[in-house]
This record gives sequence, structure tokens and C-alpha cells, in this order.
Amino acid sequence: MEREIKIGRKLSVFTYFFILLCVVGITVLVAKELNVGYGLEEILYQKDVASSVEQENKYYIKKIKDEYGIVVTFGEKDRIFATSVNANVQDDVNIANNNIKKIYSALQKYPKDVFNIFNGDYNLYIILVSNFNDNNIALASKNSLNQYRIYVSNTPQFERAFHHEFFHVLEYYMSAKSKNLYYSWNLYNPYGFVYDDNTSTLTDEGVYSEYLTDDTNERAYFLSKYSKVSSKEDRAEIFAEIMTLNKNESYLRRESHIRKKIDYLINGINENITISDFYFSSFLE
Repeated sequence: MEREIKIGRKLSVFTYFFILLCVVGITVLVAKELNVGYGLEEILYQKDVASSVEQENKYYIKKIKDEYGIVVTFGEKDRIFATSVNANVQDDVNIANNNIKKIYSALQKYPKDVFNIFNGDYNLYIILVSNFNDNNIALASKNSLNQYRIYVSNTPQFERAFHHEFFHVLEYYMSAKSKNLYYSWNLYNPYGFVYDDNTSTLTDEGVYSEYLTDDTNERAYFLSKYSKVSSKEDRAEIFAEIMTLNKNESYLRRESHIRKKIDYLINGINENITISDFYFSSFLE
């Protein structure tokens, strides 16, 4: 009897040990299943997010095309165009999403009739690029088929860069209509001033800054050093600046040299494109 009891105790110990192993094994398996499930759930969530962003991109691209007649594009399909301007394609859908929405917002600052340009013989394509392999952040081009292209990189100054290039497009169009467009522009510069496309030699002399005294700014003729590269860049810099105004600057006073340039620039737009108000109009009263 005593021997049978000892054997029974031994069996009980083995039984408990076996049950413990089973419990541990099941726990490990369940944990693995939970981890796999979580990982799968996370993957599915990320796919949903990516799909949502892609759908939103398509939505805004279509809105821009329908409302403004402008085609926005990005990604691998633009490689040939990007390479032609020494740029790299934008293949990040999230960055593209952010910039497409910035374009849509920026376009709302223009009077609607400006975009009648792109409902006929002229076409505008906005190509989002990741970056340029030189010092550019954006540029505009025109070909013999009256196709305009604006290339904009992912830059903190995205909206300003876009407006700068959009003015180049407007000037391409206006120049085809008016042979004497901005013919007298140099009369609004300091006597003897000559534009210089060597950016390394440009200085801040004559450049407006909110940090300078009013007396110094009274002698300002330009809104950036880059304005001194050419008359076209001077005008595009002015346009980009006033399209992104958020307060009244002293250079907007009617007697300032820069304000006289602004009025002359707007006069060209009024004669060739529209007399409707732009975003900046309320700042010029």
C-alpha cells in the first residue's frame, strides 16, 4: 500500500508538470498569434492610410483640372521631364499630398478669369519634383506647342515659389500678345543699374527689408537679391511677394519705388489678362 501511494504521488507530480508545459506552450502560441494578428492589422491600417492619401491626391488633382484647367502630376511617369530640368521625381505620395493641397489653396488667390488662358490653345502642367540637382527650387518652361510647365520642388517656400513661376507663365502669355510689355521697366530702377545673372556677386544694396530703417527702405528698389538677376526675375519676385502678403509692408506706400513697380506690373496684367482683383488687391488701397 505504501508503495502504491508513492507511485501515485510520482504520477501526480508528472501530471502537474505535463499540464504546466501544456499551459506554457498554449500561452506562447496564443501570444504569437496575437503578435501576428497585430502585425497584420498594422499592415492593413497602413495600406488603408496609403490608399486614402492616394484617393485624396486624385480628388484634388481632378478638382484643379476641373476648376482651373491645370494638370498636376508627380511620380515615375514624370522622370523624362524631371531629368530634362536636372530634377528628381517626387515619388512620396504623402509629400505630394501636402503640396497638391497647397497648390489648390494658392490657386484660389487668383481671379477665376485668369484661368481662361488654359481653356484654349494654352496648356499648363504643374510637375511636382523631389528636388533639383542644382540651386533651383522651381522653374517654368514653355515649348512651341504653347505648353507651359511649372516644376516645383518640396521646399518650405513652396507657395511663394509656385507664385513666382506662375507669373513667368503669365508673362509668357502676355508677351505673345503685347510686343511692348513692360517696355519701360528699367525706368523704375536706380539710375545706371544693370541686372546681373551672376548670383554670386549680388548684394543687398537697394533691397527692402523690414529690419531696415524707413530712411534706408525709402531707397529700396528690389524685394530680394535674386530680383537683380533680370527684369523678368524682378517682376516674378514682386508678384510672389505680394501674393503671399500677410500684413501691410512699408514698400506698399504709393510713393515708394517698389510700389511704382508693383503698379506697373499690375497694369500689364490688367491690359492683357484681367482687371479683376487678386489676393493682394486689398493691400494696395
